[in-house]
Amino acid sequence: MVLSWNCILVYVLRDSGVRGRLTSGRIEFEAGKGLSVYGNSGLLNEYISGVKLRSWRVFRHGTPLPAWSQVMPEDADRLAREPF
Repeated sequence: MVLSWNCILVYVLRDSGVRGRLTSGRIEFEAGKGLSVYGNSGLLNEYISGVKLRSWRVFRHGTPLPAWSQVMPEDADRLAREPF
């Protein structure tokens, strides 16, 4: 899936609990492997891929995409809506 201003990845990092958002690049989800995040150059961003992510959700036009999320209970409120 290609990310843009209309298709946004919002995430929480596992170790630090930092919440972030990404509007460029692309993402792929594979069961057992998790979410892979690629930059515009096509290279894997290992800092925010796979086990580095505690929770994540994709929003399209401000609405969460049901099949594109994995949210831990402790992050549910933080990922309930798209950040501005």
